[in-house]
Amino acid sequence: MGTAQATGLEVVLEGTAFERGVQHGRLLGEPIRHFLADNLAQINSLRSRPLDADKLPALVLPYRQVIAQYLPEIMEELEGLAQGAGIQTDEAVLLQVRRELIGTGSFTLLGDCSSLARYTQEEVVLAQTIDLNGNMTDIGRVFRIIPENKKKPEILMYSFAGLLGYMGMNSAGLAVTINLVVSGGWKAGIPPYLLVRKFLECSTIEECLQVVETIPVASSRSFTITDRRRQVILEITPETYRVTEGDQLLHTNHFLHPELKSEDRMNIFSKNSSAKRLALLGKKLGNDWSLQNIQAAFADHTLHPVGICAHNESNIKLNETVAAVIMYPRQGAFRALKGKACTEKYQLFNLPINNNE
Repeated sequence: MGTAQATGLEVVLEGTAFERGVQHGRLLGEPIRHFLADNLAQINSLRSRPLDADKLPALVLPYRQVIAQYLPEIMEELEGLAQGAGIQTDEAVLLQVRRELIGTGSFTLLGDCSSLARYTQEEVVLAQTIDLNGNMTDIGRVFRIIPENKKKPEILMYSFAGLLGYMGMNSAGLAVTINLVVSGGWKAGIPPYLLVRKFLECSTIEECLQVVETIPVASSRSFTITDRRRQVILEITPETYRVTEGDQLLHTNHFLHPELKSEDRMNIFSKNSSAKRLALLGKKLGNDWSLQNIQAAFADHTLHPVGICAHNESNIKLNETVAAVIMYPRQGAFRALKGKACTEKYQLFNLPINNNE
């Protein structure tokens, strides 16, 4: 079995999919079990109607089946996670699909993730604030994933104890951020967090699009993706997707592609907040995309309490900033902070980039 370690914010997982899952579960078993015991991973604190824990196997079975069919290595990793953490495999699956089980009628966002990306010949930067409801800050981690198969890229990813995907970059120079957008038609399928994990095994945007075309998607999201040649916003619903390409891309939490705007089901208050944050982010950056100015933009309180750096004032139904990440995939530089961008400091993590591809 490969080596594993947890040092401060970073968790290193190495080996086969099952081995990495076991390591993840052993290293973070205590926070995983505590989170699951907190109103069913906080689902029942956030849903309008609580779920019956006795019905958990029936609730997750459709997701478990589709994960096993389309992402068998991820299923192996989830089985290892369950063994390592001393939980049921159904509980490990639940951690991947809790957003879907919370449902679209329970989102009281107002503030949520803000993403930015800039692609030039000289430099590529892709960054986001991670804004979530519930109490998620403490279980945030930077995961370094070293696969047994050396043909697959190494991954640096910000995620949470028990969650196998969120956002990050890989040694092939591909990087991904994620923003919630709300459409209708959510269903049992592959949750977008696991899509990100699959994207991070890819080397190009084209490969990521092939993943979306061949995998049934559970719910709507927006991804900003950069590779060695270009960058795009990929907006998806369970039924379709659209791509927007550009050298400077910003996204908050409403659909931007003209053909998807009619699909938007975000409540009007959150949608207005999203539009204000998008405009503010563009204004704060202007022509200055330096690291210092990105950090300043992510710490901005102009729209307090729901601004780019969001504070929920101890109301766990509202979103707050729980982390921020700034990635320079060409250099393999991954800067992450845990907590609010206005108070915490970024830590630098480095990823070896394969420049021979």
